[in-house]
Amino acid sequence: MFHLESTPYLLDEVASRQVKARLGAIEERVALLRHSGRLTEQTVRDYYGEKRFEQVAESNALEGSTLSVGETELAVLKGITITGHDPAFTRDAIALDRALTRIAELAREVSTPTNIEQLQEVHALLLGDRPGAGLFRKERVLIRGARHTPPKTWEQVMRQMASWQEWSAANGSLPAPLRSAVLHAWLTHVHPYVDGNGRVARAIGNLELIRAGYPPIIFKKKSRDQYIEALAESDEGGDLRSFLELVLDRVEGALTGLEQSAGRRQGYDPAVERIRLLQEKHLTIWETGVKLLASIIEHRLAQALERVGGTCTLRHYERPLDFEDYLEVCQGRSVPRSWAFALRIEISGIPRLERLAWIGPRSPGMFQALLREGGPSLFWSHRNPEGFPPWIGDGAASPYAVEITSLAGNGDEWHVRLINDAIERVQTTELAGRIAEALVARAGRDG
Repeated sequence: MFHLESTPYLLDEVASRQVKARLGAIEERVALLRHSGRLTEQTVRDYYGEKRFEQVAESNALEGSTLSVGETELAVLKGITITGHDPAFTRDAIALDRALTRIAELAREVSTPTNIEQLQEVHALLLGDRPGAGLFRKERVLIRGARHTPPKTWEQVMRQMASWQEWSAANGSLPAPLRSAVLHAWLTHVHPYVDGNGRVARAIGNLELIRAGYPPIIFKKKSRDQYIEALAESDEGGDLRSFLELVLDRVEGALTGLEQSAGRRQGYDPAVERIRLLQEKHLTIWETGVKLLASIIEHRLAQALERVGGTCTLRHYERPLDFEDYLEVCQGRSVPRSWAFALRIEISGIPRLERLAWIGPRSPGMFQALLREGGPSLFWSHRNPEGFPPWIGDGAASPYAVEITSLAGNGDEWHVRLINDAIERVQTTELAGRIAEALVARAGRDG
């Protein structure tokens, strides 16, 4: 068991074993990079520089900023207000960039565990000359849309932050990704500032990683729902599993980027750019097709459930694949689990049925059937009764099809792999109907 005593969090034995296995695999990749001479302090600094403006843009986007990565770079380097955006977003971009620069400097102090003094310094840089910069709040705050209520008084905030600092000092030997997740989630739980809690928590989480020689991680706007849900679970019941899994996903993705950065040579090729443009169009068609399929499934489920007084809830996840993820999947490589949509079926007197559709690379059988064309596929998962990881693959219990994909550029016809590994071609509407029927049947059997 990991030492999480004195924190608001617990990990049971099953979760601890799973986390240790993932951390072991991550640390093995880091060790291999170091052994080959490719992972040096300068390599990490160079990678941090490459991701500098993306880090700022995405962290601020989680708080509502509308600046793109390019606009963020222009705002930071030129110090000018970007037309068509709230001027506050330019101010926030400059302030966060300044704070992240200081984070990189603090990371060199490897013998000093993250503490309140460092936290206050970073927060002061984030808020600049605004009230409350670098000061714990004295008034009560409420988190919009959250059930969790942070400590109400300054004395309560101080007690919890003292515990935060004591745990950090006493557990410096824990793996950096675990420390990053705990200190990040704990900060948002206490909510010690009137403003800037999310940004400073993400910055402190990266301080832990960079100090240990890991690349910084980025929580992208497209994953905002997952990020907020995972933090809510940690707030309400001390359940750190979902947030820890999210952090580990991001660490693995950042390591992939670092591995590529360590040996990559920059260059422009018009032919390559044309192919890239075509690939971007294919990604757009894929996204549109998945959303249409999900919407028709929801419609068919609603029709079927209405007769028995049941309901169906569908949740779309924004941009489950960005372009870099799409290229990785097309080359047969896994990416941090990308959620496409989630379904929840509720019928009075019957246990709730939940399914998650996520995206991964095509299976070997599908790859061969499609004449060795790589691409994304949809797979199904259900809630893990053991709790960690939160979702596990359906496999043979998948609704109608184990795997669903479409040829590049084709958004209205799907290739599906059935439980017996037979592969069929099905139109969108027909496929949605078959999946809906299978889900309703599964709800009946589970009841």
